[in-house]
Amino acid sequence: MQACPIPRWMFLRLTVTTTPEARFSARVRDGLKALGCDIERIENRVNLGVSDMLVGVADCFVTIELKVVQSGLKVKLRPHQIAFLTRHAAKGRPCFVLVLRAGGAVLRPERVLLYHGRDAVALAEKGLRLPPVAEWPSRGMNWAELKEKLSTPAS
Repeated sequence: MQACPIPRWMFLRLTVTTTPEARFSARVRDGLKALGCDIERIENRVNLGVSDMLVGVADCFVTIELKVVQSGLKVKLRPHQIAFLTRHAAKGRPCFVLVLRAGGAVLRPERVLLYHGRDAVALAEKGLRLPPVAEWPSRGMNWAELKEKLSTPAS
């Protein structure tokens, strides 16, 4: 048996396919960490509905649910996620849904859209027809503006 020309850990890392949401998560993490935010990715299979990220921004924590919409307008929020977002938003806790609307055609470039957690039910029903709190082009994403939106108290 011939030895693998590259180390096993590197081979495994190269062969594992990442999901679009995992790639989006890495972008968000890197973009906000560069601005001094503390980021914790939450992988929770016990407490369903808990958001994907806990972000330390300014002097508070914010939760972010990440979604990638590759086609159509539907944002696939599960009932547990909707419950988590609406429950915490109703108590004044900052929680958001950050959506990457994947492009594909020249007429539809990738966009990043921010929704407040209190709008989770409407977002699940209306999808991307619901106006976002903020929107940016995916290329050249303005991470400082996202950080500002996350740290602004809900009105």
